[in-house]
Amino acid sequence: MNKETLKQLSAWMGFVGIMTIIAGVFSAIAGLFAFIIGAVPGVITIILGIKLRNAKLNADTMIAAAVDELDITQFNLFTANLNTYFKIQGILIIIGLVFAVIGIVIGIIAGASFLMYRVF
Repeated sequence: MNKETLKQLSAWMGFVGIMTIIAGVFSAIAGLFAFIIGAVPGVITIILGIKLRNAKLNADTMIAAAVDELDITQFNLFTANLNTYFKIQGILIIIGLVFAVIGIVIGIIAGASFLMYRVF
């Protein structure tokens, strides 16, 4: 990976990380009104944003290095933060898909029940 690509990646990780943290804060605050459990998605979103910001810091450290070779320690920290980010994001997507399927099934069952017991 060359430094120019790493600079572009770092800039986008910084922007997306900040926006994710801000969205997580709003989500956590809004979730507090749905008891404490409602704030959990916001806290997870904040953690995702922090992981992206940490990866950005590791990328910036690699960019600032005077040598053309990437520091393997910084690169490992960089990929570890991105790995955690994508793993959590993937788990959240799977959970969302499961809830969507459950919602569709419940909707179909409720619709069928409504049609069976409909009173004219």
